[in-house]
Amino acid sequence: MEAAHLYHTAESNVAGMTMILGFSQVANTKDTKRYFEEGVGISKQIIKTVSNILLESNIHVPQTAGGNVTSSASSPFSDKIMMYCVSLFCSFAIGGSSLGTAFSQRNDLVKDITKTMQDIFAYAHKGAKIMINHGWMEEPPQTMKTDQKN
Repeated sequence: MEAAHLYHTAESNVAGMTMILGFSQVANTKDTKRYFEEGVGISKQIIKTVSNILLESNIHVPQTAGGNVTSSASSPFSDKIMMYCVSLFCSFAIGGSSLGTAFSQRNDLVKDITKTMQDIFAYAHKGAKIMINHGWMEEPPQTMKTDQKN
């Protein structure tokens, strides 16, 4: 079970890193470009951490996906949608890591994965601030307010 979660973490970070690298190439604002570049670095660190754990346990490391970033500089998406996608990536990563640590019986893995979760959370928080500054963060759905005088 632990190996499966580590493997999934490595695979999803390889795919996410490739996507965010493409986003960084075509971002229209400087702050989103820097944000995406930072995300690439975080993904690389997570891939290194997880790969080392797998290799130490004599488990092969996932190979890269069958796609590469092109040299295109024209964006098919707005910065707003790219930021939203990265926000989703972060949410999925934190959720998956939480699930992985819940089933882990190795204290060393819980410590390492918890550290990556902290890094992802801090990165997601930065992204939320960027989205708020640009007016891209939407208000979450609210419950209906009822009249309390009945």
